[in-house]
Amino acid sequence: MLAVSLILLAGLACFVSWKLFGDFFSPPAIFIFFWCFSLGFFFMNLVQYNPLSATCLLAIALGGFSFLAGCFFPMSQLILKPGLLNNRPRFHLYDKVRFEKGMMVLFALGVVGFLIQVYHLQTQIGFRNFLTNPQAVREVHSNVKYLGFFNILNLANFAIGSIYFFLYRKPRKWVVFMVIWAIITTFISTDRTRFFYAVIWSFYNIFYLRHRIVLKMKTLMLGVGTLVLLMVFFLLVAVVYKKQAYDHNQIYINLPKEVGFLADPYIYLTGSYPVLDAFLDDQEQGEPLWGKHTFEPLVKVMEALIPNFKRAELVGRFYPVPLELNVGTFLQPFFYDFGWAGIAIIPFAIGWFFSWVYVRMRKSKSLFLVYTSGVLAFCTTISIFVNHCTQAATWFFIIVGWLLFSYAKGNEETDLNQFREGIYPDQAVDTSSSFY
Repeated sequence: MLAVSLILLAGLACFVSWKLFGDFFSPPAIFIFFWCFSLGFFFMNLVQYNPLSATCLLAIALGGFSFLAGCFFPMSQLILKPGLLNNRPRFHLYDKVRFEKGMMVLFALGVVGFLIQVYHLQTQIGFRNFLTNPQAVREVHSNVKYLGFFNILNLANFAIGSIYFFLYRKPRKWVVFMVIWAIITTFISTDRTRFFYAVIWSFYNIFYLRHRIVLKMKTLMLGVGTLVLLMVFFLLVAVVYKKQAYDHNQIYINLPKEVGFLADPYIYLTGSYPVLDAFLDDQEQGEPLWGKHTFEPLVKVMEALIPNFKRAELVGRFYPVPLELNVGTFLQPFFYDFGWAGIAIIPFAIGWFFSWVYVRMRKSKSLFLVYTSGVLAFCTTISIFVNHCTQAATWFFIIVGWLLFSYAKGNEETDLNQFREGIYPDQAVDTSSSFY
């Protein structure tokens, strides 16, 4: 009964968000949906996890309440002033040609970054092993220090390409190749989350571009199609890299062998909760790290500038829960750094900031705010699994977007007829207020 109630609450959150804000994917709705949905499936006991302690349940409740409390203050603006939702977008202030030139530069840098990544892989273990022994490749940390940021540009390029395609009626054909290239690079990384990052981020971008979300069969099919695409890719990588949970942990899995392939996504969806429990109970954590996880972007800069300064290891230790897992939701690094104060305070700050950006996007839609709201929505989605909210890559993507869309700002208004249907409510253009 608890499992069903949580899943129903997840759906209710999106419905209420749609009624209040004309959008299923407001920050509080995304947070409630994925946390309630994943906890609901956790309590279905399809895997025999260690039971959650009262301490872990308290941490989840405290972190969730903190995040939602932070969301409340910015989101209340849209409730108290619903007229803000009728403000027209500012997409007509961008120059399409400059937008395309900026994408070309990012595409070129992404290709260079990918080649650097392949060279690194070749020197570390040999590229032939990628085809003959992919598991060995996965065990090698294949990210290139600092220069690796050029490779992850391909994730941003996929998201930017999706914005471009769903914004303009006549997109350039070369952008298709850029998007396909970006997807190919996710296979070379051997990291399932990269593909998820690109697709989920782009999914939110597409919806945020729209003036209003209308419940149509096309809308439903886009959501279902995205889910199926993610599942197929997830299971494909599981087969290639031999990470199928069912084959190695049958004793703990309460699924028939015929559907054993579903154990892997189920564990990724729910396994972080018992890890968080084990982490909170771990007596060998040592002293608090006072921000080395939470402020990772700043720590990366300090590591580059200060001799002998080392950042904390971001890959957590494995805990038998009873499966061997090592990620404990986005709350884990906050507790690692600041203890219970981290769980109580940092999610509040994150919820406030994510909602503040979202409200600005809804009040005055610019491409930069749509792009940024999309990446922050992904961070909220993946918070049930791992912390992306304060990772350096997230803020790198935001800086890239700011540079691109600042450059793409034009000096003259563009014709609204170049935009796809549903982007603008009508042909009248509001040119008041600032660009961002």
